[in-house]
Order: sequence, then C-alpha cells, then structure tokens
Amino acid sequence: MFKNFQHHIAWTDAMNDGRRYVGLIEYQPKQPGADVQVLWVVGLDCVCESEAETAADNLLQQIRDITAEGRVIYCDDVAL
Repeated sequence: MFKNFQHHIAWTDAMNDGRRYVGLIEYQPKQPGADVQVLWVVGLDCVCESEAETAADNLLQQIRDITAEGRVIYCDDVAL
C-alpha cells in the first residue's frame, strides 16, 4: 500500500524476524536522496508475510499526516 502526504510518501512492507514476521511502514520526504524512516508494526501472532503487511496497511490507514518535520500524526491526534 502507498499513501501520499503533502511532504512525504509512505508505503508498507513486511520482513521476517526469526520465527515471526513484522510489518513495516516506511516513509520518505518528497526530496531526491532523502533518508527513509521506518516504523515497525509488531504483531505477536503474524506467522506469514501477508499478515504482517496487512497489519502495516491497517496502521498506515490510521495515519492522518506526516509533517514537514517528519512527525507522524494519527487520526486520533496522537503524534510520534
């Protein structure tokens, strides 16, 4: 899943972490050569890549904005 914000682009992925999988939300400023930031979406019961990426997709849908400074703002106004 991809999601466009005013200052960033975000996408989801998943990776193996031993015996389980974790979802990833990766986001990057819309500038050439900008660094990519990663949010780990850890679900203790994700036993396959698809489940982990679905968990990341669901969380990405809850992100309202990523500010120019890189702050992640969720729909309930919680900010990272």
